[in-house]
Amino acid sequence: MAPIDPQAVPAGRRADHLPIGFIVGVAVCSLVALGALAAVAAGGALSAGLGLTLALLPIPALLAAVLYLDRLEPEPRSSLVFTFLWGAGAAAVIGLIGTAAGSHMITTPALRSGGFAAASPAADIGVAVLEETLMAIALVGLLLLRPQEIDGVSDGVVYGSMVGLGFALIENIYYYTQASHYGFADVATTFVLRGVVSPLCQALFASLIGAGVAYAAVTSLRRGVWAIGVGWAAAVALHALWNSALTAGGGRLALTYAILAAVLILVVGAVIVDRQRIIGLIRRYLPQYEPTGVITASDIAMLSGLHARRQARVWARLHGGLGGLRDMSEFQLSATELALLHRRSDRGLVDDAAFAERRDGLLAAMRSATSTFLSRLRAPLRPPWAAYGQSSFQRVLKANPATSQPDQPPAQPGADLADGV
Repeated sequence: MAPIDPQAVPAGRRADHLPIGFIVGVAVCSLVALGALAAVAAGGALSAGLGLTLALLPIPALLAAVLYLDRLEPEPRSSLVFTFLWGAGAAAVIGLIGTAAGSHMITTPALRSGGFAAASPAADIGVAVLEETLMAIALVGLLLLRPQEIDGVSDGVVYGSMVGLGFALIENIYYYTQASHYGFADVATTFVLRGVVSPLCQALFASLIGAGVAYAAVTSLRRGVWAIGVGWAAAVALHALWNSALTAGGGRLALTYAILAAVLILVVGAVIVDRQRIIGLIRRYLPQYEPTGVITASDIAMLSGLHARRQARVWARLHGGLGGLRDMSEFQLSATELALLHRRSDRGLVDDAAFAERRDGLLAAMRSATSTFLSRLRAPLRPPWAAYGQSSFQRVLKANPATSQPDQPPAQPGADLADGV
């Protein structure tokens, strides 16, 4: 292992500035989405307002669910925002093309008075291919440009879900706008059959592509490209199946939703397994840094459970305010990424120089987080997860040589607990 540079400057994804490419990408996606909304509004402000309101209803809850899955190693907000806006922009592009061509390409099956009209299998598959391909571009682009951000299935599912939710938001605006032309009954039908389920389905489909991208990220693009293809094919197949089932109704629709529910359970199960994998990496790689003083065995135990992590953040917030919460969050994230960095190094996905630079930056970030937190405390405290041990978040009091009395017997273990050290 390369020697640790104690003066390393914290570096990585918590940069103070955003890349120009990200800013341009966000601007383009936002403008495209705004253009789509303007085109919809041109057909009637009331229907457009109704469509936007109904389309927004399920999004906050689903976003919260995705972020809940992303607790162990939270992804950069910039990347999450970009993938969400990319999905919205992709849906807007399809909608604008359909509007210009005089056909609602984004709606498959097409909405007619009284419900959904049957579509040909070719149309079901064709639209599914188009939509999933546009969403896959964002995920593959993330793999090519920021491979270090994808460390496992969890990351792939999170990014895939974000791009799917962005797509569903704009897509549903088109659905509701069309339905409003046929009356309240069709708006209600659209809300039940598409409005509530569509965001979840689109997130599920794209998450399958994200899982394939994640596999390629943790192996290599050359060896894992087949996984991206499999994820894309599975997303297209499920998407086409869902589109066709909407016109069939009855038992076929129920069977389709049962299949989608089973796939959702498998995806959530994969995320849980991946979470346990990351915890195992923390326990495996971080003990070697105990001699540096940047982390202790008690800290590693705290990092190895979501409940303990949450309790540590609550404790940091209680004693250090919002700044203390940020310090604890940064420590937890940097420590987790350090373990993941070691795994990438073991797989040969990062060279020695890049590994040493990134490792030193993460260690410096951890050291900075603990020292900043300790400077916020008015009095020494013992963290609850280190009741019988030491923690890097615990200030160590040193005896004053001028007042020490070497003839006295040493203090009993745990005697310093009385004053809350």
